[in-house]
Amino acid sequence: MNYNAELVKQLAGEYVLATLTTKARMRFERLMLESQDARRAVWRWEQDLSPLTSELPAQSPPPELWDKIARQIAPEQKPSSWGMWHFWSFTASAAAVLFAALLLLTPPDPEVDLPQVAIFNDAQAQPLWLISANLNTGELQARAVNAQASQLDEAYELWMLPNEGPPQSLGLLPVNNAESTRTLPAGLLAVLRNAKGLAISREPAGGSPNGMPTTVVYQAPLLKL
Repeated sequence: MNYNAELVKQLAGEYVLATLTTKARMRFERLMLESQDARRAVWRWEQDLSPLTSELPAQSPPPELWDKIARQIAPEQKPSSWGMWHFWSFTASAAAVLFAALLLLTPPDPEVDLPQVAIFNDAQAQPLWLISANLNTGELQARAVNAQASQLDEAYELWMLPNEGPPQSLGLLPVNNAESTRTLPAGLLAVLRNAKGLAISREPAGGSPNGMPTTVVYQAPLLKL
């Protein structure tokens, strides 16, 4: 499909307003992973519309609404907190959670480095972790979207893949919807600016015992916002 600038702008608006069909939304999400222009268009729409939402008072849906939704999706199953969490993480991750950090990042400025993001997906293309790096401040944020702890005696560790040399550890990753933030030292930040991507390994509790990945389970490229 030929995505010209006007079409990308239109689709970005419909994406933010949640009016795209399921197939169209999935196609546009794939485009956002590949196109910096598409990500910026979504960010602009979000910024234009966010003042409208901030003027509305916060409201919580009634508890019976969740039970009603659960019964419509799986009538034979009783609603449960686990079931509802799984439903929302499965259906909303790609739309709201997956790109939430992208939309809240600082607007592009030609005099500063653009933030970089990496999205790690599972075999079903569902997001597991969202990583964002501010190349100006060195702040590295990691958010566990659908990533769960595999075993109590195991951990997930994030690695930077330099253009030259061995992988460099960026620390352990959060799980179970948690977030973490750390500031990279100047040396690691300089390497990250030209890194070819990130990887995640499965490690013993506490991290790699020898400073190298034990079992690499996921890899993702770094994308500029």
